[in-house]
Amino acid sequence: MSQYHFDEVLPRRGSYAAKWSVYAEDVIPLWVADMDFTSPPAVLERLHARVDHGIFGYTMDYPELREVLVARLKRLYHWDIKAEDLVFVPGMVLALNLAAHSIGRAGDGILMQTPVYGPFLSIPPANERFAVMADLQPVATGDQTFSYEIDFDAFERAITRQTTTFFLCNPHNPAGRMLTQEELARLAEICLRHKITICSDEIHSDLLLNDQPHIPIAALSPEMARHSITLIAPSKTYNLPGLGCSVAIIPDKDRRREFENYARSLGVHVNLMGYEAATAAYEHGDPWLKQVLAYCRANRDFMVEYIHDHIPALKTTVPEATYLAWLDCRDLPIPTSLNAYEFFLKEARVALSPGTFFGSGYDAFVRLNFACPRSLLAEALERLKAAVDRL
Repeated sequence: MSQYHFDEVLPRRGSYAAKWSVYAEDVIPLWVADMDFTSPPAVLERLHARVDHGIFGYTMDYPELREVLVARLKRLYHWDIKAEDLVFVPGMVLALNLAAHSIGRAGDGILMQTPVYGPFLSIPPANERFAVMADLQPVATGDQTFSYEIDFDAFERAITRQTTTFFLCNPHNPAGRMLTQEELARLAEICLRHKITICSDEIHSDLLLNDQPHIPIAALSPEMARHSITLIAPSKTYNLPGLGCSVAIIPDKDRRREFENYARSLGVHVNLMGYEAATAAYEHGDPWLKQVLAYCRANRDFMVEYIHDHIPALKTTVPEATYLAWLDCRDLPIPTSLNAYEFFLKEARVALSPGTFFGSGYDAFVRLNFACPRSLLAEALERLKAAVDRL
């Protein structure tokens, strides 16, 4: 039995929480990827101690945090990195922008696999690059469940002379897929052969719902590490997105210097509380993480079973990682004037993430965040069912 109170519905309205501030009070928000749970006690204790210290001046980064991360990557993945390989930045989207700008030059192409986390799509044009899509292929895993596979031939056909970067998302957002070692090795081989740098968003790599281990693509070989930028963060893992501390792991010295120089030119730095929270989370947050994962796993299974039993026209992924489900609503007779997101917001008063955020052609898809108290998830699912029943 959990010592943490994940079943408690905490009041977040009025706290400037984005998740709970965008929509009207009668809407259940299951959209943006943060949890409706308090963060690990060790984080709260360390933040309280810093507040009690009472001085919030300019800060250096934390050697303690570097040491914790080097040991963590060695323990979890047998991946040997050096403390200087780590670059701290205030957020994952910023890190993706820094990577895009520091690799290649204006006019280059950035390859990605859709559907995918929305900023992947907007970052290339913001950095004078262009996005190249290699769509993932949907596959049925049951009568109402599905996942995605990589079409490696299509992936390689999408590469041109202008392609200098591949934005990988693993574990995948929104599908919750974890790539196998064989899949990662094949992607690595193709990219190395075409002299493409892999920028791998692995922000969900600690949110594992099954027994399958996460494999950082950079850990496959020293050569792959030299041609990679790996992005991780405590924000999703320990529910700290408002504290702004992410990590870029860049083993190649020249590549790291380009990344750091561009960050420095923009005045990029992590704030004091971000460093404090990240250090406490990575040092002492795993007992909390173990229990929150058990809760999210049970929520995932509850959601999948509920959809199977009560909304038979709806299809869902069964995420292997993340706390995000990707729902296929194409078999619902939703009026043509509405996409799936608009329908559920209007008719169910449930705010999900619109499929259009993850690529073109996904109007009939939505993403659901199930990292919330079970009672809230159950009420939202009941509202979805009632809205579908009225069609």
